Amino acid sequence: MSKPQIAIRIPPLLLQELNRYVNRTGASKTDVVVSAIANYLDCLESVPLTQRIAELELKVQKLEDANARN
Repeated sequence: MSKPQIAIRIPPLLLQELNRYVNRTGASKTDVVVSAIANYLDCLESVPLTQRIAELELKVQKLEDANARN
C-alpha cells in the first residue's frame, strides 16, 4: 500500500536549510520532513527506527566534534 502524499509551500530560506541538512546527512527530504512532523506532534513511533538511529548518530557525531575542538 502506498503512503499518502501532501504538498506544502515553504519559505526559500527554510528550503535552503532543508537542502543543506539533506546534503550533510544523506537523509531524504521526505525522511527529514516526516521526522520533523512526528517530533512536533509528539508521535515518534511514526518515524522508522533506522531513521531515528541515524539522527542520533548524527547528534553524537556533532557532540564528539564539538568536544574535540575544546
